[in-house]
Amino acid sequence: MSISIDSLVVGDIRTNCWLYSLDDKAAEGGARSCVVIDPGDEAEAIIARLKKLNWVPRYIFLTHGHIDHLAGLPDLLAAFGEGVFGGCPRPQIGIQRLDARYLGKDSLAFHRESYSAAGGDTAFIDAIWKALPDADLLFEEGDTAGPFRVLHIPGHSEGSAGFYDEKAGLLFSGDTLFKGTWGRTDLPGGNETQMYQSLKRLLAMNGEIAVCPGHGPATTIGEETGLLQDL
Repeated sequence: MSISIDSLVVGDIRTNCWLYSLDDKAAEGGARSCVVIDPGDEAEAIIARLKKLNWVPRYIFLTHGHIDHLAGLPDLLAAFGEGVFGGCPRPQIGIQRLDARYLGKDSLAFHRESYSAAGGDTAFIDAIWKALPDADLLFEEGDTAGPFRVLHIPGHSEGSAGFYDEKAGLLFSGDTLFKGTWGRTDLPGGNETQMYQSLKRLLAMNGEIAVCPGHGPATTIGEETGLLQDL
């Protein structure tokens, strides 16, 4: 059974939500297990796409903790919670340890702070807020999860992570590396020096690696190798 990838662009900030199938069956009816990466908003659209594909999330991985990458998480869990879909277990939620504060019962304050620093009105956060669960998996550099090796690539946030499937030659880069540019560093936990080091690390990887970013079109490492040449 071959690996398949799909994506949706969700929310006002146009976040890429990536859907990545796993090489097995999840439930009765032939549904396939998958990983959902960054369910940033519009949970109903993500759920509809998964049902159309006949995929069931085994994991929900977050490249970092900002609200535009996880706002759809509560409704996604409600749709695919323990036993709801063909008796499947609840998806496991994974995030790098240093961004774990953006999940759980005390996370609202951190989202207000981050959204305000981005120039937004915290009343918006309060209006859309739904309680967020704690993470099941707290990633460190080099951990393996599903088909991925976790890369800790701080700069956009303290706990920004990349999910690298070496076998498939695919990297989910979050808001660290985009096509032709990189993520902002002026939000709480952002750091220009760390971003530069993270980009240097990614751009030293195999040029044929396909990059699936948090926003905008896909690219490859090879296409971005000159990105830092003027810095």
